[in-house]
Amino acid sequence: MTKSWFKKHTLIIYLSIKLLGTVLGTAILLTAIMEALALLDQMSVILERHLGIMGVVHYMALRLPLLFSSILPLSMLIGSIITLTQLTINNEITMLRSAGLSAVGLLKKLLPVTLFISVICFLFYDQITPKTELNLAIWWNKTNPTPEKGKSFYFYQKLDIINVDYIAYGGNKISGLTVIKRHDLSHLRSILTADSATYQDHQWILSNAKILEINPSIPLKFKKLTAYPDNIWPIEITPRTLVELSSPTIPQSIQSMFSQLSNVHPFRTPTNNLKTSIWERFFLPFTFVIMLVIAVPVTYIPPRAGFKSWLPIYCLGCGLLFIIFQEVLRALGKAGTLPAPVAIIPSFIIFLFATSTIILMIEEKQ
Repeated sequence: MTKSWFKKHTLIIYLSIKLLGTVLGTAILLTAIMEALALLDQMSVILERHLGIMGVVHYMALRLPLLFSSILPLSMLIGSIITLTQLTINNEITMLRSAGLSAVGLLKKLLPVTLFISVICFLFYDQITPKTELNLAIWWNKTNPTPEKGKSFYFYQKLDIINVDYIAYGGNKISGLTVIKRHDLSHLRSILTADSATYQDHQWILSNAKILEINPSIPLKFKKLTAYPDNIWPIEITPRTLVELSSPTIPQSIQSMFSQLSNVHPFRTPTNNLKTSIWERFFLPFTFVIMLVIAVPVTYIPPRAGFKSWLPIYCLGCGLLFIIFQEVLRALGKAGTLPAPVAIIPSFIIFLFATSTIILMIEEKQ
């Protein structure tokens, strides 16, 4: 049973191994280059904090998943072009065509490994990268000798608006806390201020806290400014969550983004940004499929042309144009200019139809 299955799918296995090896090899090479550039950018800061060689290794290990997952779509494009060009130059594509394999048939045989690579990228984006980037941000904050130079930030906890001057010790200490409590979106209830807040025994202990209560019966009239009772801030926010809120560039999982949209967890990222990111995550496999389709025209390189053909360059340029076009639409979606679906779906449709048209035109001339 196993031998017969392998014999039946020998071509798929052969093509898949070649494409998978080339894509992963390209991803590893590009990731190493980006890792070196990122390390050069942060090396002086790491040494200034006296973290030594172990600090360099720790930084590289935590930054690696983000760089790898970010470079995978481009690696899929480059790997597909290299693989299909090699098959064409070696006359393997010619033999497959003589056996009756069309361009669509070739895509079908390469589709399983393409989806497999997209699943790897999805798992990195959704499960691994958010954790490693958060751990990196916590470590970076813990080792910061001057946290007071950090930027202030604010976030929402249901109806409350919370402002923090800066955080230290990996999010375990807040300096300059202001909590604006609201009855609804347009009516204030009270304003709580504290010089600092420290996370101890799973609760936040406030220092020099005061609360300004607002009279609901007389708008814009204050009742009194009093000391905050018990000096305990009743909120279910951990230091890890606080560090995540302080760094808006940290990737988030789909589950986390849905929790923020439903107002279950505190959030800082705008709603349009979250919706666009969710649609982008769900359509991630289509990005890899489009990269494969864009690379297919290289199979029409004339055997005598060899590596002198410009088709691989044209395909690479088309793939880069697709990436740029994607990013422009995503930026418009995250800014709220376009609805999330419109910011994600059209790029796939446009480039799929354009590339398919080019492939059909080339086949007609053959």
